[in-house]
Amino acid sequence: MKRLLAIANPISGRGRAAKLGPRLAKLSRESGVGIHLQLTTHAGHSQELARDAKREGFDGIVACGGDGTLNDVINGMKDAPLPVMLVAMGTGNVLAKEIGANHNPMRYLRSLREWKLLTRDMGKMQDGRLFACFIGAGFDGECTRQIKQARGKGAMKMIQYVPAIWRTIKAANFSAIAVTADSAELRTANFALASITPSYGGPLALTPGAIADDGQIDVLTIHERIGFFSVLRMLTYAFLGRMPSHPHANITRATRVEITAQEPDGRQVPIQVDGDFAGYLPVSCEMLPKALTMFNPR
Repeated sequence: MKRLLAIANPISGRGRAAKLGPRLAKLSRESGVGIHLQLTTHAGHSQELARDAKREGFDGIVACGGDGTLNDVINGMKDAPLPVMLVAMGTGNVLAKEIGANHNPMRYLRSLREWKLLTRDMGKMQDGRLFACFIGAGFDGECTRQIKQARGKGAMKMIQYVPAIWRTIKAANFSAIAVTADSAELRTANFALASITPSYGGPLALTPGAIADDGQIDVLTIHERIGFFSVLRMLTYAFLGRMPSHPHANITRATRVEITAQEPDGRQVPIQVDGDFAGYLPVSCEMLPKALTMFNPR
């Protein structure tokens, strides 16, 4: 019998992840695949569990959470990769929505019975960290920094995002973000996003032409001061799927990307990786074509 290790953060999905046991047990009975649920107990635990999964005889991993949980899992198992099943329990759930997954693990019944898989590209940063969705520098990096600060160690209510985003708009007026795509220097930007996925979260598509298995990363740069109206304009174009026609945006494709900054006031420019705050520029990445194997819920 094939076996899966289900990794769940007990606070994900406002506690729903901790209650997945009965549904995973039902999926196991009806699919004929053994599923062992393990709740995480500390920061970094997801990576530790994923790292040891193959050695302990598991044939795949169930990541119960959002894009950040998936990021932890793929980084934990990067030396011993296994297929990943994604059960959406996060806030953005960018990748889950793209592949057709949701919070119900029973959606994978046919996939497990037939061992139905798909492959996607991944990105690899200069320090070896992997990512499945995107890297953002500037506005969204500051947004994730503010949200991490507001969240603390617990779950966050939607109403708490409003002041965090407002503080971000006031603080994210970066002006000297430099992007190099396959050795070509792009025009200095106020915001930059290197994305594998067309979706940015919810109904927003900042890189609507991105293809997750073409071996390239779509690089979006915004060339206007970040403020309330420019953010509103960017989100409107993203909502309509029309970012390529944004008057102050440029989208290009590359296999290697480097993002640096030298702000006039000496400020560091924050970055986000797969929706989580991840430090500050500089950052560089390269594409790993079809390096991520996932269970296909469709």
